[in-house]
Amino acid sequence: MNKKIEVIKKTNNIQENRNNKSKINVFIIGLRGYTQNYGGWEAFAHGLLDNWIDEDVHFFAFEKVDEFFKEEIVEVNRVTCIRICEKEKGSSAMMKYDKNCTEFACEYIKKNNISNPILFHLGVRIGPYLWLKRNKIKKMGIKMMENPAGAEWRRTKWNKAVQIYLWISAMLMAKASDCLTCDNEGIKELYDRMLIGRKPQLEFVAYGVNEANAVPEEMPEKVKKYFDKWNIQKDEYYLVLGRFVPENNYEMMLKGFMKSNTKRKLLVICNYKTELQKYYHYIKKNTKFYTDDRIVMAGTLYEPEILNYVRQHARGYVHGHSVGGTNPGLLEAMAETDVNILYDVNFNKYVGDNAALYFKTEIELAKIIEQVDIMKDEERLKRGRLARKRMRDHYSWVHIVEEYNKIIHKLVES
Repeated sequence: MNKKIEVIKKTNNIQENRNNKSKINVFIIGLRGYTQNYGGWEAFAHGLLDNWIDEDVHFFAFEKVDEFFKEEIVEVNRVTCIRICEKEKGSSAMMKYDKNCTEFACEYIKKNNISNPILFHLGVRIGPYLWLKRNKIKKMGIKMMENPAGAEWRRTKWNKAVQIYLWISAMLMAKASDCLTCDNEGIKELYDRMLIGRKPQLEFVAYGVNEANAVPEEMPEKVKKYFDKWNIQKDEYYLVLGRFVPENNYEMMLKGFMKSNTKRKLLVICNYKTELQKYYHYIKKNTKFYTDDRIVMAGTLYEPEILNYVRQHARGYVHGHSVGGTNPGLLEAMAETDVNILYDVNFNKYVGDNAALYFKTEIELAKIIEQVDIMKDEERLKRGRLARKRMRDHYSWVHIVEEYNKIIHKLVES
């Protein structure tokens, strides 16, 4: 910790009157980094911070580095990035990192007399620690808010012991916080039901999505190569895109597609080669998807331009996620794909509403695919317009920023 205090002194000159009494200072804890592109939380940070307008609110974002000499405080796009070393990797290392960031933020606030400080935790990793430290943090005049994401303890990738810890941690983290911002109405309702006794201020603020422009009819060379590689053509495939984990219902989606009589393909973009090989072997054995030449297991794809074409040229997008809250991939699909076929669970229905189709079983999915197969262009385009309007009205980053701004000011004034 002494090393980090020295860094503050060396870089103190980049601070711009953060102790100004009118300023609100929000410390985001739980990121791997604002300047690094890892996953959902980092995309959330960019959506929120890159669209932020209110100059009375300043953000600090913690970043994980793997060497002590990389620790520093730098200003990037009006965001103060605080780089903290955590050499280890994995879930336990992220718990330790979140704890260290919280301690560092409290010490930084105290030493620099930071005005109107808020600790904004992402995820539910350090509930027991926050619960024990809550009174001490409150005495320093620090408010705490949290975005818990989904029901992390329900994810089947965790063993029972980890699931129990995550449930306890989620409950204690919520009780330690002053405000819980849930990115899905279903998650807000879940916490409202589960929390007994003291409850934080519960708010619903969705995850955001950028409006997508229609791709040009003529494909760039790299897009053409991708389509040729997997032998797919515009409007002649259904798309599945998401992490290869049991709660995303790959078994049901593959079996449902195989039961349909469609002649179109199923393009599956996921990390099946790197995640949960035991699950992959289970899926291979129980679905025998490799015997169906309509199914294309394409691995991962991170190139945005190709992804835009893949989404917009799909006959339909199939989304099997069963654990909330709001999935960024679903928002991106609804912003670009005309027909969206979603697993029937309240987290997805809050997002899709009447702009999507829903399945609960393999048979239902097979029937929907056959319906979409013969759906007239007029109806498909109408569904696409409805989906994109829903994204603009409820999930644009401009709207999300406005909602967070109201909550942050309300939290400081309370």
